[in-house]
Amino acid sequence: MREAERVSLRLAIVLLLAFISFNQLFAEDDTILYESFDNSFDGRWIVSEKEGYNGEWKHEKSEGHDDYGLLVSEPARKYAIVKELDEPASLKDGTVVLQFETRLQKGLECGGAYLKYLRPQEAGWHKNPKSGEYVEHHLKFPPSVPHDKLTHVYTAILKPDNELQILVDGDEKKKEIPNPDYFELDQPEFEPIAAVGIEIWTMQDGILFDNILIAQDEKVASSIRDTTWKPKFDIEKEKEKADEAPAGTDVLGGFQKKVFELLYQVAELSFLSEHKDKITELIEKAEKQPIITIGVLVSIVVVILTVFLKLIFGGKKAKVEKKPEPVAETSNKEGSGDEKAEENEEPAAPVRKRQTRREN
Repeated sequence: MREAERVSLRLAIVLLLAFISFNQLFAEDDTILYESFDNSFDGRWIVSEKEGYNGEWKHEKSEGHDDYGLLVSEPARKYAIVKELDEPASLKDGTVVLQFETRLQKGLECGGAYLKYLRPQEAGWHKNPKSGEYVEHHLKFPPSVPHDKLTHVYTAILKPDNELQILVDGDEKKKEIPNPDYFELDQPEFEPIAAVGIEIWTMQDGILFDNILIAQDEKVASSIRDTTWKPKFDIEKEKEKADEAPAGTDVLGGFQKKVFELLYQVAELSFLSEHKDKITELIEKAEKQPIITIGVLVSIVVVILTVFLKLIFGGKKAKVEKKPEPVAETSNKEGSGDEKAEENEEPAAPVRKRQTRREN
């Protein structure tokens, strides 16, 4: 019995491994390009030798990680580098996913951190059949780019029905591309991607590129985000909180303490006596939830202003000269029947008290 259980367990393990290998095989087929920069880019990427592009690219670790990337090492330089694909990637046959990571390790004051997807040199420009012109379209409302010092991942998903999705850190961002000469296509006619390049002129160094991906399945991009980007981002986020917490908490806590002391003194003012309980309740609520301190301040200021204005304008009443009330006039000059009856009615005679004679 035990031997049969062992055989069944081994068979289950073999089947599981085969299933995993099968999935990995197809996942690899869906990946057109994946550059993790685990190894040096020398000999695999082509650094531009064009005049003026003298920025030095370096193969460096991301700060605080053992993960390598492609680093912009000097400020105030032009940079250019390109990676050719083994074969051009078609954008007409199905979904194509473009994804890469960047980290602004020293922030970003003036510069760029983007990729270019290059068509084959022999390919011609696609002409708009409606206008007959070649037009470069830009996003009308491009998604905002985080300017912190954390690692972020950017994803573009191009689908065969002309749908375009933009993700930042895995979250979809909506926009529009203004196009007065819009026309319908049954299938997109994008030129194939022959290479990936970076061409920037930046005043900022410390920009790190990593995990550049071109794939035919959204699941591949999602898996890479979960396994490479998310762990780094979580570590960086926690470190950021730890670095900011000591200084920020002490300063904010001391400031809030003084604010609360002042508010309690304000609540004791005599002209606010009717509202003291309400003000005290707001202060106590703010002490329990410091994040609402500003809202409480605004509420108390509104109460004070209301009471103050009431004291100024509500305590003084303008003198109003009392005028005799007008006698109502009727449209009938002769008056109504009841009025005539009242006018003709003679005053009633005084009632005399009847005297009773007392009989003996």
